[in-house]
Amino acid sequence: MTQETEPQFISVPVPSQYVTQVYAYIAELTGATAATPSVSTVPPVDPSDGDPLPVVEWTVEDFRRLMIEPLSSVQTIIRVLDLLAKQPDTRVSYTSLAQHLDMEKKSLQGNLSAFTRTVRRHYKRRNWPMTWVEALSSEPELKSEFFYTMNAAVAERWLKARAQG
Repeated sequence: MTQETEPQFISVPVPSQYVTQVYAYIAELTGATAATPSVSTVPPVDPSDGDPLPVVEWTVEDFRRLMIEPLSSVQTIIRVLDLLAKQPDTRVSYTSLAQHLDMEKKSLQGNLSAFTRTVRRHYKRRNWPMTWVEALSSEPELKSEFFYTMNAAVAERWLKARAQG
């Protein structure tokens, strides 16, 4: 007869800018949905921080490869890219994305963090096919939030890849 043991937890100091990425990684390891603390959302690593990975333009072939990626986090980001490509050069708030995807904000943040790792590990670049900026929010409970945008050229390549299936 085996006795089930409770998992043991230890505290590990993590720089604040990486907290959501660590939560997403733990969720990925356990197969759970990432839970993040109730703080403002944190964007992926800032490209101006001396990161050795290059900024590489996303091609139609990159997008076709991305579309067949089985990770649920990537499939969620594909839905984000679909939304952004429908309105190129338009800022879409984090709150609005979560609402359109019918997701909790915490879960969306976990998926965004996991996507950062996928981009870095499998695409060997540091940039997403969309950009983000923090700006004042129209949400009453938020002072500011992140807004995501896909420029027209990237949106055109994304839509071409989607059409090719």
